Amino acid sequence: MKKIRHYIEYKLLLGVGFLVRGLPRSTLLHLGRLVGDFIYYVVPVRKSITLNHLELSFPDKSVAERKRIARGTYRNFGMNIFEHLCIPVLSKHDICSIVKLADEDVLLQALARKRGVIIVGGHFGNWEYTSSAVAAYGYRLGVVVAELSNKYMDKKINEHREATDAEMIPKGASTRSVIKILRENGSVGMLMDQDENEDGIFVNFFGRPCSTAKGPAVIALKTGAAIVFFVAIRQPDGTIKVVFEPIEMDYEAGATEENIVAITQRCTSRLEHYTRLYPDHWFWMHRRWKTRPEAKYSAA
Repeated sequence: MKKIRHYIEYKLLLGVGFLVRGLPRSTLLHLGRLVGDFIYYVVPVRKSITLNHLELSFPDKSVAERKRIARGTYRNFGMNIFEHLCIPVLSKHDICSIVKLADEDVLLQALARKRGVIIVGGHFGNWEYTSSAVAAYGYRLGVVVAELSNKYMDKKINEHREATDAEMIPKGASTRSVIKILRENGSVGMLMDQDENEDGIFVNFFGRPCSTAKGPAVIALKTGAAIVFFVAIRQPDGTIKVVFEPIEMDYEAGATEENIVAITQRCTSRLEHYTRLYPDHWFWMHRRWKTRPEAKYSAA
């Protein structure tokens, strides 16, 4: 039954994609916002989770302010859906006209070390277009991706992602492929703002501990690769501004637990910084604080 449902969802997605491709970008984004409003008001998927996260993260904001942020989060999600459906018909020139790489020198300086670059970030703004843009601008980029439960959609979405020459690396078997790209002085994109269950390390995000992937820090310390943080910020004119920032690394300290935690915290703190500036850009629907520290240690 699940396979049939997944196939129907997949066909519906293809149908919507066929209908919206070719629309002016302003119209596309407007439709995305309307879909976001529809989900928020009519089929409020994870709305209670979103509002709870906002209440805990922004206790100083009024209920009305938090609801406004929540609605903006769903609108951003709606825009992302429609934008992603258009990737197959966008040329590299189209992608580069939509996405502007600010502080590109940060990426160039990191690559100048000849040890490769790990580009880390979160589900913020339009993260998918960032990977498409980095590849479209001529950088070699591998992207670590998690597998979707819907196999039909997973295959199609990865085809969309590869349309601009980004290389897809399955999350479950990523380390060897990541290290190979880094040793060839390429770059690898990793999102590190999802709950990692008992496998993660705990750092603070909005004052609360959250289980976070340690892979970027461990691999960077092992290979000597640089870590560059990114966020994709929506602009009033419909373009997307990608900001790069270098992450401070202490390679001499080695892959100690303390050093790994410190690096991971620096990355997470930069995401929190930008989420405070643009709170409707982050994916508040995710159960980011699902795993508690006591659960990890009680299981040990």
